[in-house]
Amino acid sequence: MKHENRHGTSRPAQAVKTLLAGVAMSALLGLSINAQAQTCTVGNWDAATGVSDADTGTQDTGATSNRRFGGPCGLRVPVAGAPAFVTDNSPTAEGTYIARFYGFFDSAGASPVVVFAAADGTDTDQVQVWYNVPTANDLTMRVFRAGGSDDLTFADVGTGWHSVELVWEAAAAADVRFSVNGAADLTVTADTSGITLASAHLGNVDGAGGGTSMDFDAFDSRRISRPGRLCPGLTDEARAVLPGDTGVRLAVTDALAIFNEFATNGNSPAAGMPDFDENGSVNPTDVIGVFNAFATNQNECGVNIL
Repeated sequence: MKHENRHGTSRPAQAVKTLLAGVAMSALLGLSINAQAQTCTVGNWDAATGVSDADTGTQDTGATSNRRFGGPCGLRVPVAGAPAFVTDNSPTAEGTYIARFYGFFDSAGASPVVVFAAADGTDTDQVQVWYNVPTANDLTMRVFRAGGSDDLTFADVGTGWHSVELVWEAAAAADVRFSVNGAADLTVTADTSGITLASAHLGNVDGAGGGTSMDFDAFDSRRISRPGRLCPGLTDEARAVLPGDTGVRLAVTDALAIFNEFATNGNSPAAGMPDFDENGSVNPTDVIGVFNAFATNQNECGVNIL
């Protein structure tokens, strides 16, 4: 798996990968829990390199072994000088590709690391997302094109969970887009004609070292429409949108579910996205944040809660 900065670098429909065993693949592709056994697994992914089920897990109050953003399970990969990633082979020579995932990089260290890559049928990267490039705490999408590559960079993205979303197409004047944490898209027009994508990799893709770990969750890829950000604090994703609203609203029941998770040290995990402040821990601050949003009527997902 080659990673040179050239026209493509090598590596190993909608796919929402869950880390929960037994979850319908059309709905999730990530780090799921078995609906019966309640165990986390990488088995829903097509391949795992340098990681196993032992690297997935639920989150205790201190996030001592795993943390997750949406759903019960997350993936923690080491940053220790060896590749550690999962692979989705659901792209089938795609000429259009949209992906969204969540990453937590506070313990990644200072070395440049490829956290996402999408490769063509020859295992050559055509899209990469780098952390710590060009400088520390930056997130950069690198798109390969005829004659070279272009970078789109969000500088100094801060701490905590980050939503990362990219839009790619194969065209002589492709409209390539990149967004981090729901910010306005960075865009570039690139000649990607003749390129297709056949696989995607998430984790420590290039085997960077010098850090401790990174956490990943909520991977969603598709051909059309953008998944957007998940709503932090929402623990019931089936909740109906009220008449006149554009998004669902957080409720007192969300605050209670988050409190129960904290009070039981994660043994009664809340569903959905309990980490309201997206800092990597589920604690009373999240409970208070959700309650205050409800009490002040600033609780509509996608409007007040972004």
